[in-house]
Amino acid sequence: MTLCCFSNMTPIYQLIVAALVLTLGGVLSFPLGLEKRDSVACGYQSCHPTVPGMLNVHLVPHTHDDVGWLKTVDQYYYGDRNDIQHAGVQYILDSVVDQLLKNPDRRFIYVETAFFYRWWKQQSSSMQQTVKQLVNEGRLEFVNGGWCMSDEAATHYSAVIDQMTLGLRFLNETFGACGRPRVAWHIDPFGHAREHASLFSQMGYDGFFFGRLDYQDRDSRRSKKEQELLWRASDSLPAPMADLFTGDKTCVEKNTENYGARVLTR
Repeated sequence: MTLCCFSNMTPIYQLIVAALVLTLGGVLSFPLGLEKRDSVACGYQSCHPTVPGMLNVHLVPHTHDDVGWLKTVDQYYYGDRNDIQHAGVQYILDSVVDQLLKNPDRRFIYVETAFFYRWWKQQSSSMQQTVKQLVNEGRLEFVNGGWCMSDEAATHYSAVIDQMTLGLRFLNETFGACGRPRVAWHIDPFGHAREHASLFSQMGYDGFFFGRLDYQDRDSRRSKKEQELLWRASDSLPAPMADLFTGDKTCVEKNTENYGARVLTR
């Protein structure tokens, strides 16, 4: 019946109907919703595969940008007064993004949210989308996530919670689940208190890595191969509420600027 009706049409109507049939036929035959790209997950799913039976070495580049130390925060960010200390955080982030885009196998860890927040606010919308893609693919990852890396001896716990909340809230609102830090990262504070480990565990971190402990404790742990431990960080909270996997970062990095001995409080 369709062919019969088609043959009775004038040539101009035949062309119109033929065009509609070809257009609708092409659209309706396209497998809508069936095309599926291989998505790269963030977090642990983005880690490179390991080789069973071999020693797998993971090189993890990361930042350590003091939010004020020998220079002011502005001087550190913009690279001013390099006669005091050679540091310009904005250029670190610029070059990191550039290098990550050049090689999909590269990974980078960023720590200090105070500097990243300032850099992020100065970027174009297209650059922000590029960075979100890197975060969603697990190629740019955040650890610790606080506004800074707080001291563990002179700070009050309420101030620690406030600055962690400030940084983590920004990461969550900006990147969602893929911006969530999985690891607490305190490689510079002089000494480590169990109260911090307890707070990190209750915040939901999977692990805690630090870099400064007493040299005698470190030597003993190295000789016994006990640089990784499960820190039971509270006597009052029932396990495992305040239990946290903990590791000494210097088991894989030789730190030549330790400034002397530190004490790990238990």
